[in-house]
Amino acid sequence: MKANQNRRSLSPTARLCAGIIITSAAAALLLPLPALAQAKRPLAEPVRYTGDIMVKWRDEAGASATGSNTAGTSDKLLTVASATGLPLALKRPLSGQNALVSIKGMNPAEAPRVAEALARDPRVAAAEPDRWLQPMRLPSDPEFNAQTNLHAPAGANLGGANLPAAWDRSIGSTAIVVAVIDTGVLPHPDLQGRLLPGYDFIAETARANDGDGRDSDPTDAGDSAPAAECGSGSPGIGANGNSWHGTRVASVVGAITNNGSGIAGADWNARLLPVRVSGKCGARLSDVLDAMRWSAGLAVTNVPNNPTPARVLNISLGGGSCSSFEQQAIDDVAAGGTVVVAAAGNTAGAPEAPGNCARVVSVTAHVDNGDNAHYASVGPEVTISAPGGGCPTLQTTYTNGTASCATPSFIRTLSNNGNTPGSYTVVNSLGTSFAAPLTSGVVSMMLALRPSLTPAQIIDGLRQSARPHPANTYCSSAAGAGKCGAGLLDANAALAYAQNPAGSGGGSGGSGNTGGGGGGGGGSVPLWLSALLLLLGAGACAIARSTTTARR
Repeated sequence: MKANQNRRSLSPTARLCAGIIITSAAAALLLPLPALAQAKRPLAEPVRYTGDIMVKWRDEAGASATGSNTAGTSDKLLTVASATGLPLALKRPLSGQNALVSIKGMNPAEAPRVAEALARDPRVAAAEPDRWLQPMRLPSDPEFNAQTNLHAPAGANLGGANLPAAWDRSIGSTAIVVAVIDTGVLPHPDLQGRLLPGYDFIAETARANDGDGRDSDPTDAGDSAPAAECGSGSPGIGANGNSWHGTRVASVVGAITNNGSGIAGADWNARLLPVRVSGKCGARLSDVLDAMRWSAGLAVTNVPNNPTPARVLNISLGGGSCSSFEQQAIDDVAAGGTVVVAAAGNTAGAPEAPGNCARVVSVTAHVDNGDNAHYASVGPEVTISAPGGGCPTLQTTYTNGTASCATPSFIRTLSNNGNTPGSYTVVNSLGTSFAAPLTSGVVSMMLALRPSLTPAQIIDGLRQSARPHPANTYCSSAAGAGKCGAGLLDANAALAYAQNPAGSGGGSGGSGNTGGGGGGGGGSVPLWLSALLLLLGAGACAIARSTTTARR
């Protein structure tokens, strides 16, 4: 077995949302490489579909660039419904000239087949299933008390991001806004004064957990939900309590620093824009796309304009492969100068969307010694690696699905103790969810030094300034070659690049895949779906696709 195959073989009981428990060994346990090749690794989460379809019409010339033509959409929908016999209904207009369409009685698992069939209709430019995105988190562990992720690389801490030297160049600017697109935030004392008025983009009241749908209050209302509520194949988000994920992520970007309390954030001055998209059972992709455009200052139907557009969007959520809808949203915000930073994922497999889209800063995670973190997703789409805590891949063992190593590392983050807000605390966290916001904080300081930097220049600068992966680590081995990005995040070198850019660059954070991710499979096909597949000549193609799109 090849050395990198251990990254995909852990049983589902230890996967992301169920949690991977990190235990400390009493003494160092270093296994020879042949044994490491047999170590269990997490598997990818199955893609879960909402049961709705995102549709772009082929003839949208009459619609505005940022709005929606609801009447025109309804007319086209009626025409397609009549031609296909499908019970189509407009659920709501989406940003980017798109529409969210529901189909009465459809099993969500059939959504990829239906979307592919609809895409063959001459009136439809694109159709893809709406799907759930999940916060990329792993359980925190209160054993690690120092923020070594921020320190200079030295000794056993080769993975430090070198913030102290960077702070001599810049501590950020209040003119730069970083949007944290996540579960919302809590008014933690160590974030007060940094938070802008944001927005809650969760459209479904049942998922929002705050008694209503979209509104101007991005406060985290919690995401605790039993597994049964989130449907088959999901362990339930925050099933054992609210994650307060957005607060933890925001604190890595910009907790109040140099105030003698709490933790230090990466950027001391950038303003944080909380944008809530994830509640019970995770986040709908369709909500995330609207949130991305709004955060960057683009218009979204039935939502007030954002008065404080962000230059950086941090997305520590993910799932599935990059769709054309995600890529278009990323292209739209990038065209206006906004940088998208996304966590690569915690499945130890291939990066997940939006971390596998093009023009994204896709961030994997490493631990204190610079080795790739045991859970971190890697692949050619990755731009860079940043500290995320966990166990070194080459020093991790698994016992009944539990990862262990001699010296696990952690990321200190702000949080709340218990399910009721108000008992604010500092906790240990780990995951690419916390590698991404550290990178976002460095990007915001680059922009503070040189606001004219384009997203392509930012990506190029991060790549050029990265430190090489240390020797004797997964990413420097033949098995990891080309999978972990340009190297380790170095904040000081990145800010030096911002002061004197090497050129416009053409770096790309992703491959630009447009597949809808793994989905489909066996099971009976409804009569109306069978008729549609036959009508559009897509039966064989759709079935073949559904059985070959498993991503790992």
